[in-house]
Amino acid sequence: MALFIVESEIPQISNDMMLVIPRHIRVIQQLMADEIVLTYAVSSDRKKWWCHVKADDENEVMDILAQMPIMPFLRPEIHALLIYNHAEYNLPKFSLN
Repeated sequence: MALFIVESEIPQISNDMMLVIPRHIRVIQQLMADEIVLTYAVSSDRKKWWCHVKADDENEVMDILAQMPIMPFLRPEIHALLIYNHAEYNLPKFSLN
């Protein structure tokens, strides 16, 4: 399994885009719960977004992105990552057992 970063400019938000945002948020939450999407971010000016996706290849990333209701409004760029370091990965997972 590889890791990809996906980014896109966000166009002027239209009424049609606003209508899909609640469903889009639910899809993102489920993909994060399934550990397919690891991070999701939108810039404070709402002009750009990023997410980290776990997938076997770029085609699988496109299939995952196709589940996101907001995709028809965006032009995502997909980049395979060689190195991904995150503070959460450096901490041991705690178990209550």
